[in-house]
Amino acid sequence: MKKPTFVFMDESGKKESDPYFVCGFLELKDNEIFFNLLQRVYDQIKNLSIRNRIRRVKYLRKINDVESLFNLAKSFNQFELKHYLISKENQKLYCDLIKVVFRKTKFRYTAIVESRIDKNYINDPKGEEPLYLKAFKLYINYCVKNPNYIFIPDSFDKNFDWKKVKKGYLPLSILPLDSKSCLQLQVVDIFSGLIAQALKLAAGFKMNNKDIVRKPVLETLENEIGKKIKGNLTVSNKNYYFSVWVVDWNRSKKK
Repeated sequence: MKKPTFVFMDESGKKESDPYFVCGFLELKDNEIFFNLLQRVYDQIKNLSIRNRIRRVKYLRKINDVESLFNLAKSFNQFELKHYLISKENQKLYCDLIKVVFRKTKFRYTAIVESRIDKNYINDPKGEEPLYLKAFKLYINYCVKNPNYIFIPDSFDKNFDWKKVKKGYLPLSILPLDSKSCLQLQVVDIFSGLIAQALKLAAGFKMNNKDIVRKPVLETLENEIGKKIKGNLTVSNKNYYFSVWVVDWNRSKKK
């Protein structure tokens, strides 16, 4: 039997306010190798985060700031890589992470992007299903065929019409994952966040302080694919296939 392909899907962006909402899909044929190759740089970023936290705790103890210590303890979360956690201190390590993914692993990444700045886009239309579900259906229709069997969680939309699927293979299972315990989902978050950032800059949005800090990581991503991210694109070589699909509401016949 052929080894199954793993697909990790995550959404990036605030549905109500961000100009771009991204659904990212990361396909891996060898999930274990991908994880092992990223382990070193992941540990480096994690250890830096731990050291910074310990330094912060020592400082707060020194100045006897009990309230800030309490808030720090209350806000404690398990470590994970996130686009919004890129800082001046760790930006070089995030750049290294991008380089490792493109130069040492084999993967396929697809981003389906919803733009909220097109003239025909209406925010949160009544009766519409969420974009992440639309994107999932579009992706499944693109990839799968030959209905076989499937196991899905009870929370999945049961109204999805699998009979319309005509190519590829149906997934063997669809399961929810916690990103804090899944490095692959964390990579999806980083890619998707950088794509949204690039599209904002291409559309003329002014960079804020956080965008400035993340810019070196975005530039590393664009250097690896050899293209500026301004809209639809597809780049492939022997190690990867990287594509961005932007939903164009201006081409719609109705709002």
